[in-house]
This record gives sequence, structure tokens and C-alpha cells, in this order.
Amino acid sequence: MSSTAATKEWVLNAGEELRFEVDFRQTIELRLKSGCAEYFGAELGREATYVFSGENGAIFTWQGCTLAVAGECSSAYVAGETPMDSYINVHMAAQQLRMAAHQAQELGEKGEAPRIMIVGPEDSGKTSLARLLLNYAVRQGETPVFVDLDPTDATVTVPGTVSAIPVTKTLDIESGFMDYAMSSSYGQPETPLVWQFGHDDPGTNPSLFNILVDRAAQAINRRMGADARVAGAGIVVDTRGLSDISKDQVTMHAIEALGINILLVIGNERMYSLLDGRLTERNESMRGEAPPVSVVKLARSGGTVDRSALYRQQLNAKVVRQYFYGTGREEVSSFSTVVNFDDIQILRVGEDVVAPSSTLPLGEDRKVTDTTVAVVEPDESLMHSILAVTDAPRQQGDGSMSVDAGDAGDADGVVGIQAIGFVSVSKVEMERQRLIIVSPVPGRLQKHVLLYGNTKWVETS
Repeated sequence: MSSTAATKEWVLNAGEELRFEVDFRQTIELRLKSGCAEYFGAELGREATYVFSGENGAIFTWQGCTLAVAGECSSAYVAGETPMDSYINVHMAAQQLRMAAHQAQELGEKGEAPRIMIVGPEDSGKTSLARLLLNYAVRQGETPVFVDLDPTDATVTVPGTVSAIPVTKTLDIESGFMDYAMSSSYGQPETPLVWQFGHDDPGTNPSLFNILVDRAAQAINRRMGADARVAGAGIVVDTRGLSDISKDQVTMHAIEALGINILLVIGNERMYSLLDGRLTERNESMRGEAPPVSVVKLARSGGTVDRSALYRQQLNAKVVRQYFYGTGREEVSSFSTVVNFDDIQILRVGEDVVAPSSTLPLGEDRKVTDTTVAVVEPDESLMHSILAVTDAPRQQGDGSMSVDAGDAGDADGVVGIQAIGFVSVSKVEMERQRLIIVSPVPGRLQKHVLLYGNTKWVETS
């Protein structure tokens, strides 16, 4: 960033926030000059410099502050009306449940920690609220588990995935959850659990998505069974934006699988009404068998921005690049590796329906069906694909297999298996029967199963 970039000071009163939008071609540097301020619950350090690019954000202050911003924003303004009072009320209610859960644990009893799920339309501020609630919990000494059920805008690793991670520190103001993805790549102790879904919309293959949610729930419960601190802190679940809750096939399943007891609905009266009705009936029918689910309606923040398809494309490219090359001031090197076709097996879970799109009813899209596992033969179409690396050994024969989605079978260990990392296909050499892949860690790729997904990434400088 140019040292001659203009700097503007912003003076915020108590309860105000500076909202800013920064294009991917722009960069700003922000400093807290006086007072106290936070970025989605993470406190800013006095005179520390924070760099933002391709970001829509808000700096909030409870007591008042002065900020210095160098560089050009697409939009920047101070807002006096914020949803922070309602958000802090949610945090305080959740913290009371945590305290009660910890006290019950000390008495040898099972406490009920907050298990929060956030739903709402696209661009309603769900991820921002999840980030804020996690940061507030960590600042009070808690270790909540973050569950990312939004494969469209994955925050922990690459798009097209489901993930879970115990949050042990406030999220980095610049890189957010990506610190944990980098920890995963470099073998740090607290790494995310990740499952390859392979699509950006859970509705594309709800059977597979629900299996992955079940896998995540099982893993979380195992962790909580082994760590009382995590068990007492509970979970916070982010979800994909819903356009029509009446057609949704995954939300209610996730509520039951993850044991949700607090459902936050942001910015949609109809969605709140439908879910409140469903869960009222559910609470009555399961009285005494399962904890009730409280449904809470929250207003959408005036600072949320409707993102274009191009913006989402750029954001996903940024996230993938950060996975392979790190973030900002902590950029790292990735490594190119040659992989022979015979040394790997690429599988895809879910096959396209036979009928071509032209034969489907008007307005219907091609769907991916069930949890059939099929071999993907390497060809030029793999170029720029993001493949999930697993620790499953190569399958024998042609690899074709199927399972009953109803019992969440695992197709000989493939369906629902965790991803241990991701690689990007930078080149396909058909004549030499090999792939050139990019990996965030050095070394040869083991002869294991790779899972195919629809995520593509074209590396640019």
C-alpha cells in the first residue's frame, strides 16, 4: 500500500460503529488511536495496524473511540443504530447456560450447554454474528465449538465443505477462521475437522449433506465426552442462506443431529414464523425426551450488504488462495508435486441423474442423487479442481459402491470420511498420465483416495 495514501480520522461515540466496504482491488489500513473498539467481538489493539481488502466489516465501540483509516473504501460511514444490544443479550443468555453447565459438571451431573444455530436469508449477517458470539465466549474463558454448515461461503477451509473446530482464542481480525486452516496444513494441535461435500448448496444432495452433519455431530460429541471444558461451552452453528424454508431438507435434520437448543433467526419474519411453528410442535411431541428448542427472532443489521455473484466468486477465490498461501503478513509457500494417475484414486460421492437437463420440467435443475460412490477417471476436466485428501486406502476394482442414505452408511469408509487436507490440480498431462498438483505441505501424496468436488480455483498472481 502506498505510504502516501490519504488517512482519515473517524470519531465514534459510545454504541456506534464504523461500517466499511473495501473492494478486492482496494486495500485499507486501520488503526485504533484512542478508546476501545472491537471487530465482530475481537478487541482491537491500540495503535496496531489492521489491513483489509475485499472485506465488508464494522468496527464497534461500547465506550467511544478514534480510528484512523488509510486508503480508499468503496463505502464508509458511522452508524448509530446497531443490533449490538440484542446480540449481547444472546451472548449473556448463552453464558448463563455455560455457567450452569460447568456447575453441573462439578457436581458430577450433565449440564445443558448452549447449542446455538443461526439461520436466515443470504447476506443477513449470520457469519458475522457467529464470529461475534464465539469471540465473546472465548473472552470469558470458554472454548465453544464452531460448526460451519455453509458450503457456499466456507470460512474454515475451502468452499464445498462442512467443518467443526473448537475455538480456543479470539479469531484473528484480519484472517478470521483461516488461522485454523493453516494450523491444519502445518500440523498444529487444534485443527479443524472437515468433510468434503463437493457442492455449494446443501439442497443439491441433501442425503449426503445430512450424513456429513451426522458425522460432525458424532465427532463433536466424542470431543465433548473427552473434554468437559468444551462440553460446557457448547456450539455455535453457521448455516447457508435460505431462500425458501418451506422447501428446505436439511435444517430440521441438523437441529436434531446437533442437539440445538437455541435457534436464532435473522431478518425474515416468514422464516421465523414457520420454524417457530415447527419447533413448537416438535417441543410438544418430544417433551421429556429431548431439550426444547427456543426460537429467537433477531433484526438484520443495517450494515449487511447484498453481495453480487461476482463478489462471491472473488471471495471464494480469496479463501482458497489463503488456504494454500496463507494470509496477508503471514503468507507461506505452497508446493508443486507430480502425481501419476496410477498412484491415486479419485472418487465422487453422488452421481448425476441420467436425464439431461432438457428433459426436466421447466424450472427444475439437474440434481445429484443419493450417496453412490463412483470413480472419476482423470482427464482435462480436472484442471483447476480442488480435491480433498483422505487417509482412506485406494478401493479395489472400479470403486463403484452405494449405501442407504437413511442409515448414514459409509460405503467402505468413503462416504462421510474426514478430509485431512486439500490439493489443487494445476495441470493435467494426459500423454504422461500424471497430474501436477499444488499442496500447502511438501512431500509426495500418499496412495490414498481423493474426493472430487465442484470447487474450482484458477491461480492468479
